Amino acid sequence: MGNIDEIDFKILKELQKNGRISFAEISRRTGIPDSTIYDRISRLKEKKVIKGFTVILDDKKLGINITALVGIETKSENYGKVAKELSRIDEVIEVYGVTGEFDLMVKIKAVSMEDLSRILNVIRSMNGVDDIFVMTVLETFKEEHKVPLEKLFNLHRVLKTKKHEKYKG
Repeated sequence: MGNIDEIDFKILKELQKNGRISFAEISRRTGIPDSTIYDRISRLKEKKVIKGFTVILDDKKLGINITALVGIETKSENYGKVAKELSRIDEVIEVYGVTGEFDLMVKIKAVSMEDLSRILNVIRSMNGVDDIFVMTVLETFKEEHKVPLEKLFNLHRVLKTKKHEKYKG
């Protein structure tokens, strides 16, 4: 979080609410001049803090009826190769290296149980995959694609204050 300041946080907060918001509207809501907003967003994109802008789609309205979480066991020498191969499957929307019972955890979106079964067979047949454990999501209570900016900013402010006090006294 080194070079992210309060101005950046205010801009990011507005963009996270609505990625299509205009610079003028961000300016109106935050009191930050348009030119500063343009410069800051350009810098945040350059530093890859902002990775891109996208639209959030409603899975169900598009016929995507199945969400599954899949734990994958693999040997350590195959870990990276398997993760990379999983990332190439369109229906695999998230791939994580995890601690605990599994080595990798993936999130899959499928149109039907038959579609999910096909995807799972592809995963099972990958070189390096030792075993998989499938959990089908029954209900989704919360699914967001955002960072908890308020908490991060408050933590950043507290740590900065403590660091300043340490050198002060």
